[in-house]
Amino acid sequence: MQTTQKESIHHENYIIELFNTILPYKWSIILITLITILLAKSYLYFIPSTYESYAIIKIKVNKKIDTKDFLRNSINNTSTVGIKQEMLSLQTFKINEKILDQVDFSVQYFQKKDYKFIELYQNSPLDLKLTKELNLDILHTKITITPKDDGFSLSTEKLGDSKIYAYDTELKTPYFSGTITKKNHFTKPIYLVLNGNKRYIYEKIITKKLSVTQIDLDANLIQVSFQDTIPARANAYVNALVKTYTEESIYQKDNTNNKVLSFLDSQLESIKLKLEKSENELEKYKSFSSVEPTVELKDSFEKLSTIDLDLSALSLKEKLAQNLTAFVSNNRNLDAIGPTLLEFNDEATIKFIDTLEILQQEEDELKIEFTDQYPRLIMLQKRIKRIKNKILLNVKNLKSTLAIKRLNLEKQKEKYEQRLKELPQKEKKLIHLKRDYEVNSKMYTYLLEKKSENELIKVASVSDYEIIDPAYTPIDPIKPKRLIVLILAAIIGFIFALFISLLRALFVDKVSTATDIKLMTKLPIYGLIPLYKNVMFSTIRLKEAYHILATNLQFSKKEDLGSIIVLSSRNQGEGKTTTVVNLAGVFQDSGYKTIVIDLNMRVPSLHHHFGIEQQYSGISTYLSQQDNIGNIIFSTNFTNLDIITAGPVPPNPSELMFSKRLSQLFKVLQQKYDYIIIDTSAYSTAFETLYLMKFSTINLVILREKISKKSTVIELEKIIQEKNLRNMGLVLKSTMKENKHKQDVLSINSFVNNKPEMIQQTPIRLSS
Repeated sequence: MQTTQKESIHHENYIIELFNTILPYKWSIILITLITILLAKSYLYFIPSTYESYAIIKIKVNKKIDTKDFLRNSINNTSTVGIKQEMLSLQTFKINEKILDQVDFSVQYFQKKDYKFIELYQNSPLDLKLTKELNLDILHTKITITPKDDGFSLSTEKLGDSKIYAYDTELKTPYFSGTITKKNHFTKPIYLVLNGNKRYIYEKIITKKLSVTQIDLDANLIQVSFQDTIPARANAYVNALVKTYTEESIYQKDNTNNKVLSFLDSQLESIKLKLEKSENELEKYKSFSSVEPTVELKDSFEKLSTIDLDLSALSLKEKLAQNLTAFVSNNRNLDAIGPTLLEFNDEATIKFIDTLEILQQEEDELKIEFTDQYPRLIMLQKRIKRIKNKILLNVKNLKSTLAIKRLNLEKQKEKYEQRLKELPQKEKKLIHLKRDYEVNSKMYTYLLEKKSENELIKVASVSDYEIIDPAYTPIDPIKPKRLIVLILAAIIGFIFALFISLLRALFVDKVSTATDIKLMTKLPIYGLIPLYKNVMFSTIRLKEAYHILATNLQFSKKEDLGSIIVLSSRNQGEGKTTTVVNLAGVFQDSGYKTIVIDLNMRVPSLHHHFGIEQQYSGISTYLSQQDNIGNIIFSTNFTNLDIITAGPVPPNPSELMFSKRLSQLFKVLQQKYDYIIIDTSAYSTAFETLYLMKFSTINLVILREKISKKSTVIELEKIIQEKNLRNMGLVLKSTMKENKHKQDVLSINSFVNNKPEMIQQTPIRLSS
């Protein structure tokens, strides 16, 4: 094994390192993950499932009524708008207010079962009929109705229990005013939730649950969806909404036709009277007078009649043009004026209206996603404004054109009337009567035709909307997605547990495993020594661990010189001296000439492990030049193991360590021994220990699980760089569980009993 610190030639697997870091916390990770899943499951238990019911309806859009019936168009000022407008209309309060009469959300009934509230829909044993507006402070608060012998009591968390009320009587309570009817017998409390009036219900409940979307941009199909915890109520709401909306379209058409027919009936009655009067006057005049008009007079009469009819039609068109001007100025959607423009054959303006409708639809789509400051939207709005101005200008020009035509017709009429003035009185009166009769007759015929047309239209009226699919609710709820929530909870819990584990690994400043060391440093770990709380259960594995340590150290031994092995630690009590003793025992058992030196002259303890008393001669007397080498080496009963004790504790151990005699001692011992194992003081308190490391073949720093700090490893690397130390390595002592197997006990006994004796017949203790 290499004894110098260097980078690994292999690429590090950071995933494996992360795994090794969190591995000691595996049970806490599993526990936290399971707790998170259980919390999510508990949360889901109390959350009711939400279902979505939806129906599909077809919208008949972009219809252009190609008709010359400007009278009908002037009264029927309606037209089908774009899908966007239809979708918004379905979500308005005006439509949904009617639905809330059919599907009641004003009062909801609940009952508690298995610690959660379950809504009772259509099977509530109670029915509350409110008689006046509610106090907004009580809305969405659960009011408990507790059955009593003579009736029931009301209570809330704030107001507490009330007096006992009777069923089927008008009540005035602190919560509401109304009548509670008992439909079925019940014993458990019923909980009421009051949701307010229709407007409040629409804003707080319906708008959140109702959605209208276009299924496909190329299809005139929209989907009306409603979300509710009660599938039957969701179905009922969607069905009521699409049915009411469809019927509303027919109602509006019938209402328009009724207006037209009412107008036509009134006009027919008036014209009929005029026609009868003019006919009677004409017949009466003919019976008293035998005047016959000339051919020229007949021609003038026919032309004058035609001019009168044209002027009547032109007058109506001018009124329509006046209405068009006001409509264009005050309305956004101008497709309603298309049929009227067809009467004027104004195809250019109709094209402008078609373009305007496309641009307005694009504007609506952009407003859904962007604000009014969006450049594309601003440009679009400017273009819409320009086109509307052009339409308004065209309508004004149309009005001017009609005025010019009217003036021309009036001039022609004046011309023919002047001719008639030159006729004799009898012929003039005859012409006047005939003209009244002809005009009234033609107008009466025209109105009869229009009445017949509108009656047919009324009979054939259909809705602009067709229900393709009625309301349907899938079996599976749309939320909460319980499986997904549990999976996410497991993932979040696992990630959170990993985070906690990493924090623990980061902030717990105690070495616990070899992985901790590997994550912090590149220093090689020469051995992992197992520790047992009970020495009697230290198995053969302990001896094997020291043999592995000795084997790793043998790679650093030079063939011609003995290896100097310095063992140190940052603090006292980390197992440095016991490692010296056990390592020396392994080497001497293997036949290597070994000597141990106690250079911990501050607090010497190595001699106790060999069962001998402190000697008057030792390393301290040698370094102070009081003894020579021969006087400080003590032999043991082992031919392969000697010891140099610390000797008397000197007053100046640091000064003695810097003596030249120390290097001379090492040179002599390297010639005589295979391994020189040195026990030292903790380098945090004895600077001379770091100095001693410069003479060694290899330096081992002892770390002990749960005692040595992680900061020790980081601090050691700084010391190595500052002092330029070489041949550094680590030994970790890690606590192991006690093994009480009989075979392990027998192995211990065999290992201890076969151990050779040392000085004073005391065996080497394989200390843990």
